[in-house]
Amino acid sequence: MKFHPARLLVPLLLLSCSSCALFDPRPTNQAADKLAVVPPEFLLTRYAPLNRWLDTAVRVQIFDVPLSQVIQEPCLQGVNYRIVQPPMDDPIIFIDKLALTRRQLLWSLAQDHQLHMTPVFAEPNRPAYIEIRSRAARNDAKARGDR
Repeated sequence: MKFHPARLLVPLLLLSCSSCALFDPRPTNQAADKLAVVPPEFLLTRYAPLNRWLDTAVRVQIFDVPLSQVIQEPCLQGVNYRIVQPPMDDPIIFIDKLALTRRQLLWSLAQDHQLHMTPVFAEPNRPAYIEIRSRAARNDAKARGDR
């Protein structure tokens, strides 16, 4: 019985492919702006195209834009958003950064303005979106005794 060299090649290929992101895509969490550290669980998804979009560094120029309109800025276009619970106030946003990942940008907006963001994958034939809820509005309602 002869030993064919291809029998050795197949396990090596499978072993090398298991280390690539083909079988288990995860966010890279590489900060374009090293001072803007994002927790690994923020907008965590196993959907590779969304992770690539979120982890792409972009030029962010947001000048005098109300918080409710920030998601319409060019640097955040390419994904759908749904504001479920809007913030109580609508502050003016000013951000000017050369290289910031979209994940970092959304994280900084979420932290600065008490927003909770969750990726939502709806039914088939309907687009996925990022759901935005204001934690400040929810906390204010709890303080008043509303549910």
